[in-house]
Amino acid sequence: MKICAILLSLSTAWISSVLVQSLPMQTMTGLLRLVRTSPLPTEGYMDHMTVDVKGQRLFICGEANKSLIVVDLRSGNVIHETRGLGGNPRKPFYLAETNEIWTDLGENTVVAISGTTYQVTKTVALTGGRGNTTREPDSAAYDAARHLYYAAVLSKTGIADGTIEIVDTQAVKLLGSIKMNAADPGGLSIDPSGKRLYVVIGDLVGSESFVKVIDLEKRAVIAEWPITGGPVPHASGLDAAHHRLFVGSRIQPAPKGARISSGHRYEPGKLVVLNTDTGKVVQALDSVGGADEVQYDAPSKRIYFVGTTGTLQVFKQIDPDHYISLGKVPTGAIAKTGLWVPQLQQMYIAVPKHIVQTPPYGANDYITEEARLMTFEYLP
Repeated sequence: MKICAILLSLSTAWISSVLVQSLPMQTMTGLLRLVRTSPLPTEGYMDHMTVDVKGQRLFICGEANKSLIVVDLRSGNVIHETRGLGGNPRKPFYLAETNEIWTDLGENTVVAISGTTYQVTKTVALTGGRGNTTREPDSAAYDAARHLYYAAVLSKTGIADGTIEIVDTQAVKLLGSIKMNAADPGGLSIDPSGKRLYVVIGDLVGSESFVKVIDLEKRAVIAEWPITGGPVPHASGLDAAHHRLFVGSRIQPAPKGARISSGHRYEPGKLVVLNTDTGKVVQALDSVGGADEVQYDAPSKRIYFVGTTGTLQVFKQIDPDHYISLGKVPTGAIAKTGLWVPQLQQMYIAVPKHIVQTPPYGANDYITEEARLMTFEYLP
């Protein structure tokens, strides 16, 4: 079935109309089972999530709404929404020791939000200053042992001045900035040792994109690896034990002057596996389009690949050099964000409010589907 979805964004004066075309989809059993669907009070895109496992709370970045949504995982109900954040939140991390949610904001800051009051209590301006209109944080990684938040900041002008910003969440200050010599750094994965950071670069050099490897002690790029067969990457995951980096690529670059990659609406995407000892591509597999999350679960050896074209794809690691697709799970139109929580054996997918075109596919054949949170449980 062909589905067209138009994202509704009512948080601003304009309406964003993003058309998504999903390909015919094969759904396999034994992957994930939908156990609950909960309404969400938001319009437009939602971005990444983080979880308070002990407190059973899920925190969702209401990207288009400039809000943080708090969901009680026991009931599935929304218990709070913090509105009026200074910019679009993108990549949150829950810090249990301080009961805070740290996230980047589109106004070129990183902030702490209290897990008690759900209000912003700390703000750190990034390089270029708060409110800088040429720079925008778009992804991040967190080193819990050293209390360091690494924010990937892209250039909104297309100039190659993107950076990785280093924020100390204990001292609440900016420690430094690492130049990427690229416009679109993103998809960060940090080694558990805290010594290396892998940054996928969405820029095209010729027909290829690259992974940049940062030595975090030197705070310098020490290697650049071509993502052969998988240009325009946007997400990554890491199997540190087997020295493998999983890159989610959108394939299609953004049109000149546009902010959003055409890969949001393009099938297929690519899952590219790289050896982090050598930088060589091990395998490249077709995937769902619009890569936004790539998460590796070591116990099950599964890779969860969340895209924006209506599906989540599950891959299986046979051994470090061989991978297969187990199948696809239906999610929702433009449901670009998801979170696998291994402690709960559940996957959470946030679906924005959207319009679905229905048969006979005429100009007035539409229904509206409200924003929702989908909860899936693991099936062996």
